[in-house]
Amino acid sequence: MQNRRQLIESFNTNYKYSPETLKPLKVKHVSERVPTGVEGLDEMISGGFPRGRVILVIGGPGSGKTIFASQFLYKGISQHGENAVFASLDESKNHFYSEMMKFGWDFNKAEAEGKFQFLDATRLSRVAILKEKMLKEETSSLRGKQLQVDKLIEELQAKIQQTKAKRVVLDTLAALFYRFTDPIERRTASQDLIEALSDLDATTIVTSELSHLGLERNILEEEFLVHGVIMMQTLYSAGATTRALQVEKMRGASVNTNLVPYTIDRNGIEIFPTMTLFSER
Repeated sequence: MQNRRQLIESFNTNYKYSPETLKPLKVKHVSERVPTGVEGLDEMISGGFPRGRVILVIGGPGSGKTIFASQFLYKGISQHGENAVFASLDESKNHFYSEMMKFGWDFNKAEAEGKFQFLDATRLSRVAILKEKMLKEETSSLRGKQLQVDKLIEELQAKIQQTKAKRVVLDTLAALFYRFTDPIERRTASQDLIEALSDLDATTIVTSELSHLGLERNILEEEFLVHGVIMMQTLYSAGATTRALQVEKMRGASVNTNLVPYTIDRNGIEIFPTMTLFSER
C-alpha cells in the first residue's frame, strides 16, 4: 500500500485534468527564495519558500499554525523589508496583536509605520450566518456562499495594494469553508480561492485544520492545489507529548521530508531538522 508521500507524488505526476476535478496551480519558474524566519526551516527547503508561491500549513488545535504564519510575516517585515498582510477568519485584531506581543512581535507598531495591515475577515462568517437566517434561499445557495469568498479576495487585494505587501497570510480556511458541506461546492470554492491567492504577486501562507490527528490521516483537497504543504502536529506517546513537523511537498525545491521535532517558546517556533522522531524501516 502506498504511503502518503508516495500518494501525493503520484498524484502530482500523473493527475489527469477534467472540468469536474481539481486543477493544481500552474508551476511557475521560480529561482528566488524567501527566507521563512522560522529557525531551522530554511535548511529543510533549499533556503526558503519559492517566491510567489502558496503554501498550506495544516495542523491540529494548539500546534502553532498561527504562530508559524505570524513569525513568517514579522521576520519578513523586521529583517527583510517585506511588508505584509494578515487576513484572519478566526480572531479579532486586538486579540491577534496581544497574542503576538508575547513573542515580542509588535504588529501594532508595524501597522503604524505602514508596513503591515490586518484584515478582520471574521465578520464575513458572522454576516453569512445572519443572512442565512434571514434569506435562506440566497445564502444557502452556491452563489450566496461564493460571494463571501469573492468579498474576501477583493478586500485582501486592496490591503496588499495599500501596503505593497510581499508576504500574506490567510488564517484559517476551515473557518471559511465550514458552510460548504457539499464536496463539489467546497472543491470549487477552494480552487477559486487558491488560484486568486496565487495571482496576488506575494508569497502566501494559508492555514487549515487537520480533520484527524496522528500520522495516518485523510489528505485534504487543498493539498493538491497549493505549491507547498507543511504539517504540524502534537503527538502523544506513553504519557509524553512531542511537537512534530513535516514538509510534505514544496514544488521547485529539494526538501527534507523527514518528520522532525519543533518547539514553541517566547521567541516563536524553532525546528530541529537534523533530529528525527522515528527511524526509517
